[in-house]
Amino acid sequence: MNIDAYAPELLRSLFRYDAKTGRLFHAVDRIGANKRIYAKAGELADTVTDSAGYRRVSVRINGKSHALYAHRVAFIIANDGIPAGMQIDHINAVRDDNRLINLRTVTPQENQHNYRKAKGYSHHACSGRWEAYIRVGGVRHHLGLFTTEAAARAAYLKAKARYHPSTPADLLQAA
Repeated sequence: MNIDAYAPELLRSLFRYDAKTGRLFHAVDRIGANKRIYAKAGELADTVTDSAGYRRVSVRINGKSHALYAHRVAFIIANDGIPAGMQIDHINAVRDDNRLINLRTVTPQENQHNYRKAKGYSHHACSGRWEAYIRVGGVRHHLGLFTTEAAARAAYLKAKARYHPSTPADLLQAA
């Protein structure tokens, strides 16, 4: 019998979600094979954070343990699932902030638009100037050469606001 670890009914039976704090709690006592209680109902369930900064919860199905992303579990509990082909995005890019107001569905392509690292401009060695560019639909578009890094970044941010409208507003601020 194949059971989906992200099935809404299963997740609701195992966890309680506080949409205001973004935290997941055990809904029932979790009892190990040795009959010992290793997690009590009401205790925090999302206490593990992976190396990328995402909170995780674990479920055991047919004797096999599954580590699930807490933001996905939270969204599924609150919304009865994730639409096919969509991903869950942290609007403020804080990976352990799983409050419902901070979670949204996006396409995989939209999810790539809100990286916090500098991108869209680089130093152009041949000219000694700064080049700005943006990718739209997999095609790289040249935005121009600029005398300063700040000018190249500003050109990139202006294009990003136009071509990537799902980008959080705080990412569009010039630094």
